[in-house]
Amino acid sequence: MTPEQWQKVEAVLQEAIDRPPQDRASFLDAACAGDSQLFEEATTLVNAYNEAGDFIEQPAISRDAHVLIGSDIVDKIGHEIGPYTIVKRLGGGGMGEVYLAQDARLDRLVALKILPAYFASDDARLRRFQREAKAVSALNHPNILTIHEVGGAAGIRYIATEFIDGATIRQLLANQELSLEEILDIAEQICSALVAAHIAGIVHRDIKPENIMRRVDGLVKILDFGIAKLMEPAMPDQEEAPPGNGTHTEAGLLLGTTGYMSPEQARGLPVDERTDIWSLGVVIYEMLARRLPFSGATRMDTMVAILHRDPSPLSEVAGDRYKISGQLEQTIDSCLRKEMTDRLGSAAELLGELKRVREQLNNESYLTDSAIKPGRQQTDVSSKLSARSLPRRYSWPLLALVLVLLAVIAGSILYRRSETTETLSPALSAGAPTGSTSKLYSQMNEAEQLDFVDQQEQRISMMMGDRPVKLNAEAVRVIKSHVDQFAARSQASAALGSESVSSVYTRARPYVPLIARSFAARKVPIIIGIYLPVIESAYRNCYESSIGAKGLFQFMPQTADHYGVARQDMCDVEKMTPAAAHYMADSMAELGEDSQSMTLVLLSYNRGAESVRNNLRQLRDAENYERNFWTLFAHRNELDDAFRNEGAHYVPSFFAAAIIGENPQNFGLPLPPLSRLAE
Repeated sequence: MTPEQWQKVEAVLQEAIDRPPQDRASFLDAACAGDSQLFEEATTLVNAYNEAGDFIEQPAISRDAHVLIGSDIVDKIGHEIGPYTIVKRLGGGGMGEVYLAQDARLDRLVALKILPAYFASDDARLRRFQREAKAVSALNHPNILTIHEVGGAAGIRYIATEFIDGATIRQLLANQELSLEEILDIAEQICSALVAAHIAGIVHRDIKPENIMRRVDGLVKILDFGIAKLMEPAMPDQEEAPPGNGTHTEAGLLLGTTGYMSPEQARGLPVDERTDIWSLGVVIYEMLARRLPFSGATRMDTMVAILHRDPSPLSEVAGDRYKISGQLEQTIDSCLRKEMTDRLGSAAELLGELKRVREQLNNESYLTDSAIKPGRQQTDVSSKLSARSLPRRYSWPLLALVLVLLAVIAGSILYRRSETTETLSPALSAGAPTGSTSKLYSQMNEAEQLDFVDQQEQRISMMMGDRPVKLNAEAVRVIKSHVDQFAARSQASAALGSESVSSVYTRARPYVPLIARSFAARKVPIIIGIYLPVIESAYRNCYESSIGAKGLFQFMPQTADHYGVARQDMCDVEKMTPAAAHYMADSMAELGEDSQSMTLVLLSYNRGAESVRNNLRQLRDAENYERNFWTLFAHRNELDDAFRNEGAHYVPSFFAAAIIGENPQNFGLPLPPLSRLAE
């Protein structure tokens, strides 16, 4: 094909993609009338562009159309690529085809993203592909797609990632009505992932419904960091990155998807994390309104709307589908400010706003239910009686029968409560948790003790967050060994060289309300705040360790200073407790906030978040890999001496302290569960 013919193909292609997708086929029929070769080649390119999904503003398809025409894309189903056997095609986009594949080494399913041959032959594109892998593998967060391997075989380059059994947000919007609670949950999980990415200096730059998936268990994952760029640190004494900073895109190439592109992306200006905040605001708006806040007949019209127009008020376009509170509308408006400096400053700030919106929603629901429940019950009873048209002579006997039944039920409940209370001593009955046996731990046999520890570990895990993991026998035994050590200190013993555990927990009582307030304010499970001091300082407020850590939560002086506590104030519990909560909240932002991730957050308190991430990276290809402390513990012999000698015991020790503190009656301690003191 001559250069003149190629110019005609590319001109038709550009005109076609400037039109709405539904109009492109009819345009090609008219524009290519009488020229079958032009029609065939332009149609092939438009179809490829449609599948790429506006991945870039000037796609490689339009700039290198001749590379695509005539390329031989073979059917890969059943073929082997390195250790992977292709099972089926999952989809495709601007960065390549994605297949479901079987990993023969670990007998697991993976998503295999294959770089097309025409990409792999271009050094610039190959570097972009490799950057995607490096950007994501630098992160380790439950809401970010996990990369297993980057490799190549027989001339094919690929990324093997975890396979997600779920649906994209685009598919969810098309197939079902998401509740307001679900939308807020999705938004919070995306925000949590972005907090971790931004801390690592990575901007996603293409947040959109197609790049977000929700698993069948509700866990949300961000996909495709293919156009992410590492943010370079600002120069000293500079608040804003200067022009020409490394965040500039290649001249003439606007990365992102038009409808979700921020104003600075549309202008080709430097970007930072506030670009992701804009795009997430667009996604939340779309989930609620079922339409984009900025759109037009062509891509150029959409960009004009992004740059110059305000979106319609969300409360109006959402209609009666959702009750949009003023706080929620204001939060989304704060994401969609044209100027970066006017937007919310960070994903962590947006996450806080979303959580406040959810709290407001929950409080309103509770108050509404409480206010209308008696009337609703009365209406229901009245309507049922009316529907059956009972004669008046039956109304009073029926009412009397209902009252008798209620009295019998209430009496039965009171009897059982009194019966249960009598089985415990007066000192212990007030603190007995639901479902707990009153039998002393020391009177249980080995099997009973293991079963007790197993059940209580699960209970503590559920107090820490969602998705608790079921422990294997080895993990239960290591927690039990720490419980045994604590139990041996049930009475003061000079031979053991330590004070009684009763003294430690008694000393904790006045601090618990303050800890609960500070940790709840930072959205950190209060169970964490209550039992960290048990294993850190034994609740000795001014205790100083041999390495210089000081105070109730054993901060190093430089850490205390970082969180706004002066060295001379490290014994001030009023100042140290909020600092400890802040520290844990930061760790949660990096490592996650479900029950499994919280075990890593605990470990990071002892070893630092970077050490935890390094350990996880070493075990990414381990069999039965799950992202929690117990995976590290199971593979501790593959990790360094510091983990084996210290880190491996920290989390089990925490669980042991919590099990005893939440079940004092089983260990002969005359006090209530510590968490009850926070109520």
